Amino acid sequence: MEERERVLRREKSVLNSLKRYFAPVSSKLPQSSSSIQNTPRVEENLNQVEENHHSAKRQKQRVNLNSLLVDPKERKFIWEYNLNDRDEIRRAYIQRGPHQPRVREFPQRDISGLKCRFNRKWFKIYHDWLEYSEIEDVAYCLCCYLFQDESIHQGGGETFSSIGFKSWNKNKRLDMHVGGPNSDHNKVKKKCEDLMQQEQSIEAAFVKPSNQTKLEYKICLQASVDVDIVTACKLETVKVIMEDLNGDYFSLLVDESCDVSRKEQIAIVLRYVDGGESVVERFIGIVHVHDTSALCLKEAVVNYLTQHSLSLSCIRGQCCDGASNMQGHLSGLKVLIQQESRSAHAIHYFAHQL
Repeated sequence: MEERERVLRREKSVLNSLKRYFAPVSSKLPQSSSSIQNTPRVEENLNQVEENHHSAKRQKQRVNLNSLLVDPKERKFIWEYNLNDRDEIRRAYIQRGPHQPRVREFPQRDISGLKCRFNRKWFKIYHDWLEYSEIEDVAYCLCCYLFQDESIHQGGGETFSSIGFKSWNKNKRLDMHVGGPNSDHNKVKKKCEDLMQQEQSIEAAFVKPSNQTKLEYKICLQASVDVDIVTACKLETVKVIMEDLNGDYFSLLVDESCDVSRKEQIAIVLRYVDGGESVVERFIGIVHVHDTSALCLKEAVVNYLTQHSLSLSCIRGQCCDGASNMQGHLSGLKVLIQQESRSAHAIHYFAHQL
């Protein structure tokens, strides 16, 4: 009964310690100040990210793409929209195309004593960007409007994006606005083309993966979460073992082997007398080593014990296999440990002695 009670107390201690790693997101019970301090900041950051995501989503829902004004004079400037909505609004305008109303006769304007008006043929020549405002009788560039938050000042970019072009007697200004391959107009036109290529967008990158790829991502994520949980359990379990040992004397059991990736590692086990005066053996960890020399093994053991505030001087016994780097009479791990602690009497594994 006493042994069972000790086991139950030990398990309860481990569970209480694990709560620090996996604190509930919300609780109706009041939390103590120490519990609040131990709550991971990761949870707070995740809640903040989720809140920002919902806030951006609410703002995004406010923009009705079907209600976007078509006349260039009536519509809002592109920078007046939320940053997260601009690309979607740009796509909507590009899909509609430039506003080119079918007007039988455009109004005349007196320019330098000449009666001039917008020429319908310009819609065919500049079909992919030129648009006309019936409200103000001026022309605009759809591409420059969509990216007018960029630096557009050359070639009349500002005129065609926000002010409006109305010098009908100077139609060569339209060709000047287009300019050469590296003109501001052609740069923003290239941005419009790239924006409509959904395969290159970030949003499409999240939707494009196949079901097999999503399954692989899920498996990797599950494995990462499992590793985090196992690591937390390991840390808390070793902590409880060290509290049970309470800095007392112990025997050291060391075994060397290779993992599945053929990397050398050593397993460390402690044998000691617990509070109930029972001899127990507790596995406390695995340490990877660069090579299997006795000096390297000793350094790994010393470093690992030091991490848990244990010293070689507390060793009252050691047990290892019969390999030369372990049981060597001159330079084996057994001898190197005995040089630090004369009470670390060594024996060969009983299973190996058979």
